[in-house]
Amino acid sequence: MKNCPFSFIPLLLTLLLVASCGRDNAYKNMREGEIYYNIKYVSNPSSLSTDLLPKELVIAFRNDLISTTLKAPIGNSGITTVVNPRENIYDTYLNILSFKYYFEGNHADIQPGFDSMKGITFHETGRKSVICGFNCRQARVDMPDNKTSRYIWYTTEIRAENPNRMTPYRDIEGVLMDFFYIIGDAELQFTADEVLVKQIPDRAFEKKENYRKVSSKYLDTLILKMISF
Repeated sequence: MKNCPFSFIPLLLTLLLVASCGRDNAYKNMREGEIYYNIKYVSNPSSLSTDLLPKELVIAFRNDLISTTLKAPIGNSGITTVVNPRENIYDTYLNILSFKYYFEGNHADIQPGFDSMKGITFHETGRKSVICGFNCRQARVDMPDNKTSRYIWYTTEIRAENPNRMTPYRDIEGVLMDFFYIIGDAELQFTADEVLVKQIPDRAFEKKENYRKVSSKYLDTLILKMISF
């Protein structure tokens, strides 16, 4: 009996369970890593195919350091926000082909592009769900016109600190897992697709070089053009 290979099955299952639980604990208390989001265009005023518009959002974080990148498949186009309170960095960078611009913000700013979402309010619904293995809560978002509402999901199981700085969701104390942005006449829906525990290099949270400094209003105009081109 002691030589029967089946006697190892309970031990193997136990070891797999322990390994799985260990991985879950590491992920659900993570303070550093990346989150990848798929993008769906709910409203698309652009004359371009959605295949040519931004199609991936990546959020990198380490404690209270945040770097958010909205990538477009055309050239090196995209929007990056860097939040580094220790170095007083609250910058938004825009690449449009060979042109590079940035807005130097502060801790009280919402990044350019979100004028349509100023004044939104949040109300907990009490509903719960699981996204990418994380327990999430639902909140209702009431738009400034007080006529329309939408819903978002967020989790408190990822330990990024103040992850929504410089966004219209700055009052949400958790990491967004399913949410929307309204940029001009475009509405984009973001859904977390993958969460990775990994070390993020310091350069991700540093100021970028060779960008032309512009005003918030100017960068806002460029962002709207990129989304609605």
